[in-house]
Amino acid sequence: MRWPIQVQLLFPVLSVVLLAIVLASGTSAYLGVMRANRRQQENLKRVVTTLTAAPFPLSDDVLTQMSGLSGAEFVVFDADHHVQGSTLKLPRDQLQPLRHVQENDEMKQFSAQPITRLAGRSYLGTQMPVTRRGTLARPGWLVVLYAEDQWWAEARQAAYPTLLSGAVAALAVVVVTTMLARRFVRPIQQLGRQTAAIAQGDFQPVAVTRHDDEIHDLALSINRMTETLGRYEQSVRQNERLRTLGQLGAGMAHQLRNSATGASMAVELHQRQCSAGGSSESLAVALRQLRLMESYLQRFLTLGRPSAGVRQPVVLEPLVRDVMGLVGPACAHAKIDLQFQNCPEPLAVLGDAEALRQVLVNLLLNAVEAARGSSAHGARVVVQLCKQGADHAVLAIRDSGPGPAEAIRPQLFEPFVTEKPDGTGLGLFVARQIAEAHGGTIGWQQADGMTCFHLELPLL
Repeated sequence: MRWPIQVQLLFPVLSVVLLAIVLASGTSAYLGVMRANRRQQENLKRVVTTLTAAPFPLSDDVLTQMSGLSGAEFVVFDADHHVQGSTLKLPRDQLQPLRHVQENDEMKQFSAQPITRLAGRSYLGTQMPVTRRGTLARPGWLVVLYAEDQWWAEARQAAYPTLLSGAVAALAVVVVTTMLARRFVRPIQQLGRQTAAIAQGDFQPVAVTRHDDEIHDLALSINRMTETLGRYEQSVRQNERLRTLGQLGAGMAHQLRNSATGASMAVELHQRQCSAGGSSESLAVALRQLRLMESYLQRFLTLGRPSAGVRQPVVLEPLVRDVMGLVGPACAHAKIDLQFQNCPEPLAVLGDAEALRQVLVNLLLNAVEAARGSSAHGARVVVQLCKQGADHAVLAIRDSGPGPAEAIRPQLFEPFVTEKPDGTGLGLFVARQIAEAHGGTIGWQQADGMTCFHLELPLL
């Protein structure tokens, strides 16, 4: 059976508090009734003592005055059981049964006396002897009657304020406890609905309460969990897409790599056989491009798996100049001013030269493509190699292009994110993987009208 938290909160608290209120109110009401009965009984006893010990006759007027003081009714019988006086407006013959009322010499526990029915009304009654001369000619009896409803009405009146205050207190406790329970349960229910949505894949952060309490902390923890799950889901999707891409393109990449290898072998054979080809710069560039293509295809086949390249000291300046030599013809053809600002001191890192070359080629080709036909002042690409602090080298590639589109800037280094119609969106993703594998970082910014991609690597 479901046991909601609201019930779990309300039931024990209300049970204890209501039990305490009932006990306190009931006890107070009982004590109030007892005090009222005792007060009535003592007042009645004083009046009866006065009547039974009075030196004056118990006439109807005297009995009526005493009835007004005590609230009781009185009937006086003589020794022959004849009615001598009464406060009841009834015929004397109807009063004769009262001579059988139980006698109570000391007026104890008047409320426990037997009930006497008289003229359709119930009375608590007792009988007291009257022996004092002057009161009656001969000894007789005084019958004391007190209407039962009137006796207990005064008792109820004494208990009513206590019971009413107890009922109001109980109602207030129920209302306040219910409101407090709802105040605690409502955020928990909301968190339950939102976590159910998270379980369905909706990784939106939950609303955080304004109160700095445990529920606030729980919401923050759920938000951290949601953020982590979102990253995990994104990572899983990326890995699945990369795996699918690798499976689909593995065969084609294998064939292209074989073709590139065959083409490079044919160019090398032409260099050896042709007397003029040995010193041809264009053939050398073609060979480097073909070998770079082989390297790209090999890395495509291992995309998403850790790189197994050999790490060795790599001097950055020759690597940068070699890459600039590869893209130099493309810049000259597009009339792009390609500049290199070198660091005065040699900078070397520990890494995979081919992987770093791939990053530089990718960044440089992106810069050339962005700068092509960019501004009226002329397209320009600036490669700068400098030292950052004492232990890092920074390679910055600036271009005069407009920069990435606003829509893709937050996910620029994620896989399959591109604004190029024929792009795959893997270039910058692979560049980031290589940079992180070398203990470095890659980023970008726009300043002074130019777009700058920078690669930071730890120095050897």
